[in-house]
Amino acid sequence: MLGIAILCKTLLKGGAEKQALILAKSLQEKNIDVCIVNWYQDKIDPENLRYIRQNEIRYFPLNGGLISKLFSLKRLLENENSGYIVSYLTLANIVAGISKLMGSDLKTIGGIRNEKLPYYKFVLERFVHNHVNDVTVFNNYSGKEKFKKRGFNPDKIHVIQNAIELDNRQAKENENHGNSGESGNSGKEIKIVTVGRFVNQKDYPTALKSFRLLKDKCSTTKLKYIIIGYGPLESEIRSLANELEITGEVQIMINPPNIPEILRSSDIFLSTSLFEGVSNAIMEAMVAGLPIVATEVGDNKYLIRNSFNGYLVPCKNIGLVVQKLVYLCESEEKRLTFGKNSRLILERDFSMSLLVENYINLFKSLGGEENK
Repeated sequence: MLGIAILCKTLLKGGAEKQALILAKSLQEKNIDVCIVNWYQDKIDPENLRYIRQNEIRYFPLNGGLISKLFSLKRLLENENSGYIVSYLTLANIVAGISKLMGSDLKTIGGIRNEKLPYYKFVLERFVHNHVNDVTVFNNYSGKEKFKKRGFNPDKIHVIQNAIELDNRQAKENENHGNSGESGNSGKEIKIVTVGRFVNQKDYPTALKSFRLLKDKCSTTKLKYIIIGYGPLESEIRSLANELEITGEVQIMINPPNIPEILRSSDIFLSTSLFEGVSNAIMEAMVAGLPIVATEVGDNKYLIRNSFNGYLVPCKNIGLVVQKLVYLCESEEKRLTFGKNSRLILERDFSMSLLVENYINLFKSLGGEENK
């Protein structure tokens, strides 16, 4: 088939950026010509650049002003014989649409990664979806239904959920989890972890208040709450932890380089988000073999099966968050079983092979030619 250009606004840390890289690698492994295009050439996370180099993904950063970039992109698409642009997030979706209008014989596939957008972005996305791009891929069914009700052409919406790379590391019970049993914590510190940007969407007040109450409920258990992320609300989060008198048990880590290792050494993953698409953070916790307590938003119900690998709770319901955390804190056996089940769900429903199969089928449905 014709080549594929994956267009991103930036390649800084983020779920969309990670999925773009995973898709590029997966398509490349199928011997499909693919490249990554970065609209803002200097905005790339060192980890993402390392991933590109390790996997020998062809990478084209754009520089210059708006007009210069548009014509550079047009030339690049022609030189690469690209028949498709897969774009991620609003700016990239608009640029893909403009490239189509500039006379290029392109199929353009926009990307929406959340079930909620600021109003101005929603209006722009709806226009580009309905009138310019060929289709839009949502990574979540929740967003599809909500946007369809608000004027998105349903015939041009496709859902392809996120994928995750599974490593072959040892199971949780072999990594510092020697004691098991219904109440067999044996004085071991239980680590609860959250990974997410420090923004209102993630609702850290609910998480911190829940942890404060959990301390009272599990007064004989040593607890630690690790918060990993970055963002504008960092000072507010630290201030609330101080106000709740839990600073001794709360560790806030700003973009540490070893997140997978931190997850593997933790015991429970907590997410109190007010809205999501498909959460990369939850998926990474599931790769690490963690049980999950999360709010019932976005497509979390596809990741978390109640009493199988974790618990879903309503937004801002501190009482239920605490109740589910208590269940897991009191039973190491349950934590380990749920953690194993987390990986089973990913292997079955969120594999890289399923992701690339879905995209290849989409390309073909838009008129792509099969490789000779």
